[in-house]
Amino acid sequence: MNESNERKARRKVLKETVSVCPVCLERIPAQKTAYGDNIYLEKTCPEHGDFKSLVWEGKPRYQVWLRQEDNTKPVICDTETERGCPYDCGICPQHEQQACCVLIELTQRCNQNCRFCFADAGHALAEMSLEEISSLYDSLLERSPGRPFNIQLSGGEPTLRKDLAEIIRLGKEKGFPYIQVNSNGKLLAADPAYAQSLAAAGLDCVFLQFDGTDDDVYREIRSEPLLAVKKQAIKNCGQAGVSVVLVVTVVPGVNDGQIGTIVDFLLANLPAVRGIHFQPVSYFGRFPNEPSDEMRYTIPKLLRDLEDQTQGRLRTANFIPLATGHSLCSFHGTFQLNPDGQIAAISTPPEKACCSCGQDAIIGARNYLGRKWGARTGNALGGSKNDGDSGVGSEHGEPAFDDWDLFIKQIHENGFNITAMAFQDVWNIDLERLHKCRVHVATPTYKLIPFCAYNLTDQEGRSLYGRYC
Repeated sequence: MNESNERKARRKVLKETVSVCPVCLERIPAQKTAYGDNIYLEKTCPEHGDFKSLVWEGKPRYQVWLRQEDNTKPVICDTETERGCPYDCGICPQHEQQACCVLIELTQRCNQNCRFCFADAGHALAEMSLEEISSLYDSLLERSPGRPFNIQLSGGEPTLRKDLAEIIRLGKEKGFPYIQVNSNGKLLAADPAYAQSLAAAGLDCVFLQFDGTDDDVYREIRSEPLLAVKKQAIKNCGQAGVSVVLVVTVVPGVNDGQIGTIVDFLLANLPAVRGIHFQPVSYFGRFPNEPSDEMRYTIPKLLRDLEDQTQGRLRTANFIPLATGHSLCSFHGTFQLNPDGQIAAISTPPEKACCSCGQDAIIGARNYLGRKWGARTGNALGGSKNDGDSGVGSEHGEPAFDDWDLFIKQIHENGFNITAMAFQDVWNIDLERLHKCRVHVATPTYKLIPFCAYNLTDQEGRSLYGRYC
């Protein structure tokens, strides 16, 4: 082995942490280790042996990407710490972050048979009644005083609920400012009036399953051609005034070569489409053998592909991890499409951008920039001219105050955001990351369970928590 390869292969322990065994789900010690620029989670179960999973790959370098997170402790902890993480979720006092986005699973019924599925959908489990959902909403308001959670209505396929519009309307009446529906889009595509009815109920956003720009991708991941369905769903939502975020499950060797074309699709469909949310594939369910490095699609690989496949129109430097979550879990960037076709990055404060909400982040960026530039010019945001300093900010690439009205108009019409979240599975779960999770699932028993714990399964597909726990 030459000196270069020996240096790359040298193992360096970066941090001690805790994980679980993929076979028995018992807590076991783990280490984050470096082999050159590649970072692994390594762990050993006394009974079931050694496991090693790729969690970071190349540039940007792991040490550069990490940032100090701001803790926002949960307002209410409903469960005691007894066995320890991840067994006491509810949420327990070991958790370090208040939820940002809360999922409510309305049904386990589904009208698709996907190869990759978080929800293990298709089972006929009991569904909450409207009255039970109302009580669950009330419990969530108690847990988020002054700043209600963003709500994602999920499943299964939530549009199979005949009372979905009533569920949305009820949430809005109770004071939740942002409600999105996580959908495959089939029923939204089938009838424009359906999208109109959800819009009238107060729906803010459709979190639309969208894996690529040709039907070969859908046949591989979703078992059927669906591109025409996706396009029609977007059209119907756009006409109804409901924003769409494209949710892309990225599977290496299947659609990781379409990152750039998906961005192009967003640009061609503004303002109906207001964002993309990339989700590198996680291996829930029955996977008897540990996924190989080639089966992993890491955040740095996604960042590099965003830059390479858009020919530099998007750059790695445009994206940052959230401040109130673990750096290895997610990133976000907010942008606008300029009239000349160029993409301009907008500095979005990390605490204003939720990892799963499109328009919410754009509004947050607009408000933040308004305060920032309004204070610098000494004027309120009315578009009035500051005669003494009409060009403030222009030398830094910021809009001159004379152009503020135009800038705000462009943000509303052509603003979009790109986010990603790398969900953990039993092979790579790091309890340090789990403690900082801000995406929780609300159960009918009023528990809040971090998303990755809720969906965690052993290598044979047995669940840690089970559906509707």
